[in-house]
Amino acid sequence: MATLRDIKRKINSINSTQSITRTMKMVSATKLRRAQDAYEKIKDYAKKMENLVGRIITKLPKDTHPLLTEREEIKNVLIVAIASDRGLCGGFNSNIGLAVENFIAQNKDKYENIHVYVFGRKVRDYLARRKINIIKERLDVKLVGMDFSEEVASELIKFYIDGEYDKIYLIYTHFESAVKYVVRLEEFLPIMPSEEEYEGDYLYEPSREKIVNAIIPKFLSTKIYYAIVDSQTSEHAARMSAMENATKNCTEMVNTLTLIYNKRRQEGITKEMLDIVGGAEALKGT
Repeated sequence: MATLRDIKRKINSINSTQSITRTMKMVSATKLRRAQDAYEKIKDYAKKMENLVGRIITKLPKDTHPLLTEREEIKNVLIVAIASDRGLCGGFNSNIGLAVENFIAQNKDKYENIHVYVFGRKVRDYLARRKINIIKERLDVKLVGMDFSEEVASELIKFYIDGEYDKIYLIYTHFESAVKYVVRLEEFLPIMPSEEEYEGDYLYEPSREKIVNAIIPKFLSTKIYYAIVDSQTSEHAARMSAMENATKNCTEMVNTLTLIYNKRRQEGITKEMLDIVGGAEALKGT
C-alpha cells in the first residue's frame, strides 16, 4: 500500500507534467494559427491551379505530354507518405503509417512492387518496423518553400518519365478544422483529366506545347507544397488536441489521488484518536 508521502509525491509529479502539457498546448495553438495562415493562402491558389490544369488537359490528346499518359500495364507503384518528425500528436503519424500499410495489403496482389517515399521520422520508423520497402526518406522537413517542393516534384516526375514507377500516389493528412483532420489518398501521376465537362477552349500564346510544358511541372510542385502545408497544419491541430486531453487527464488523476490522500490521512487521524481513547480508557481501569 502506498504511503501518504508516496501519494503526495505522485500528485506533485502529475502537477509538473500538467504544466508541461498545458504549455505545449499553448505553443501548438500559436503554431496552428501561423500554419492556418499559410494553409489558407495556398489552398485557394492550389484549387485554382487544379481547376485550370483540369480544364486544359481535358481538351488535350493523352499523348500531348508524357505525364498525361496512363500506362497500359501498371507494375510498379510509389506511395509518397507525408507525416512528421515529432510525436506527442495523438494518432497523427500512426494513421499515415496505417493507411500505407492498408494500401499495400489491399494491392499487393495487383502490383508487382509497391515502394514508399516518406516524409518524417515517425512514419519512417513505423514502416521500417513492418519491413515495408522505403526507397527514400525526407527528414527534418520544417520550413517548406516552393524551391523544396519543385525539387521533390522534379524527382517524382523523373521517376515516372524514366519508367521506374507506373503510378504515384500521395498520402497525407487533410486539415478540415482544429478538431477534424482526415487521411487523404490522391493519385499524383499520371495526371488524370477532370470529370467535369467544360465548354469552349483556350487561346494559347505563344503555343499550346510551351504552355503545357510549363504549367504541368508548376501544378505538380504546387500540389506537393499544398500537401505538406496541409499535413503540417493538421499536425499542430492534432498536437494541440492531444495536449489538451493530456491536461484534462492530469486534472482527473490529481483529483482522484487527492481524494485517496485525504481518505488515507483521515484514516490515520481516526486510528490515532482511537489509540489515544483506548489508552485513556486503559489508564482509567488501572
